[in-house]
Amino acid sequence: MEHCFIGLDYGSLSARGVLADRQGRILAEAEFPYPHGVMMGTLPDGTPLQGEFCLQHPGDYTDALFSIIPALLQKSGVKKERIAGLGVDFTTSTVLPVDASFRPLCLLPEWEKRPHAWVKMWKHQGAHAQAKRLNDVCRAQNSPWLSRYGGAVNAQCLMAKVMQVFDEDQELYENAHCFLEAGDYITSLLTGAPAFSLSLAAAKAFLQENYPDESFFSALHPALKNLPREKLMDRFPEAKKGFPGESVGLLCWEMAEKLGLCPGISVSAAQMDSYAPVAGVGITEPGTMLMVMGTSTGILLLGEKETPVEGVTACLKNTLYPGLYAYGSGQSSVGDAFQWFVDQCVPEKYHQAAKEKGLSLHGYLTELAAPLAPGETGLIALDWLGGNRSCLANSRLSGMLLGLTLKTKPEHIYRALQEATAFGARVIVEAYEKAGVPVREIVICGGIAVKNPFLMQLYADILGRPLKVSRCAQAPALGAAIYAAAAAGKEKGFPDLFSAVRAMSAGDFLSYVPAPARHEAYAPLYREYLRLHDYFGRGGNQVMERIRG
Repeated sequence: MEHCFIGLDYGSLSARGVLADRQGRILAEAEFPYPHGVMMGTLPDGTPLQGEFCLQHPGDYTDALFSIIPALLQKSGVKKERIAGLGVDFTTSTVLPVDASFRPLCLLPEWEKRPHAWVKMWKHQGAHAQAKRLNDVCRAQNSPWLSRYGGAVNAQCLMAKVMQVFDEDQELYENAHCFLEAGDYITSLLTGAPAFSLSLAAAKAFLQENYPDESFFSALHPALKNLPREKLMDRFPEAKKGFPGESVGLLCWEMAEKLGLCPGISVSAAQMDSYAPVAGVGITEPGTMLMVMGTSTGILLLGEKETPVEGVTACLKNTLYPGLYAYGSGQSSVGDAFQWFVDQCVPEKYHQAAKEKGLSLHGYLTELAAPLAPGETGLIALDWLGGNRSCLANSRLSGMLLGLTLKTKPEHIYRALQEATAFGARVIVEAYEKAGVPVREIVICGGIAVKNPFLMQLYADILGRPLKVSRCAQAPALGAAIYAAAAAGKEKGFPDLFSAVRAMSAGDFLSYVPAPARHEAYAPLYREYLRLHDYFGRGGNQVMERIRG
């Protein structure tokens, strides 16, 4: 009997799953859009949200489990006895408080109207004051942490979000048994016991061999002195912990019954959703950069040693593969910037024209924007609609559009936003090279990359580099399945993670080669982008932060 593996990819707006065999062939895939989506204005009962909240409903995550896994079995026809492993990747840092039974506090009547009881998704920006305090303490104590996080930690990390709850709702903080990464929440449900990913904790919660000592947390606030032991993973000394590709437990009877699976299946430690595709597309050597394009862009690079790089959200050993350093960086707003423009700024006549041509509005705007020459729009944008993750690590920065006239058309703005995201990616690539970390090859994956050849050619032209675009539309979920196969061990899966990647990763790519003339034409525009980037992002003018209050 050939064993198969399930990978679950929890994204920003939906969860996706694949069922793959030992050769990496995807036998079935399924998707579950989150019914509650992203909550920014009100809670489900209508309670208004004041401030910069970006929340989700944990019931969407469990409903995704109970929908996707049975669908995979039904679509594939694979008998449940053949499933040997489960793997999960999740957006990070997506954080929720739970009680002693691991029930999310927001699902309990006494807490359902309290915003801090709900899941703070990765792009929640409300903890910027707490992030500043973290940075100030790190600098005051001359701690090693900042060099491992690109010189600054941002408001999206777990520590900042937990501190925000402490500062703004101490009663809820005291009643929270612990604060979990959502990826650990799912693996703990699957195994029926606390199960933690060392990769998530290292990247988003300052964990190296251990958490920082008491003097660090006391400097944040005396009441936080024992934060790891009271509210984080150290509260559970007997819990199973591991890196992705290592088992953190077996599927429990209760969940097996609900999912239609056999109990005892190995469950891998969770991985970050932007990291999982590295395994999915088969990258195992230093020098190959992966850009994972979706609502945001995660940018990953393997290294043999630790080198400080500006704006790297993490440079940590073993979080991707044993013995190698994983450099993580990225852009907070890419696909969601395009979606914002489509949702909020396009006149009705464009909607009608797209419908008549049988195109999505994105497709129609791209068709109109594609014939324009570099610089023809007269516009230049800053791609910071969700703040800047790399290289400035400042969630208080915002987007900007320069050059508007009475002749500006929607396709001009759409093109300028596309160019801005490519310029932002180039800033990050050049930061690695400036630090002496080589980038020999760039691979891109994600739905946008597969669906939009024009955008990929634009990226190649602006970056001035050949690009390889994975044809695998489910690279993150496939990566999660590969972690599951490694966690299953050599009897049912593989002896180690590298073996699983070699056997199961997707190796089918599209190639894009930069046009020298267009790359040269973009050079002056990129210089202008850098001037704006440094002026607004490096202290020349802090108007973006001032007007946000």
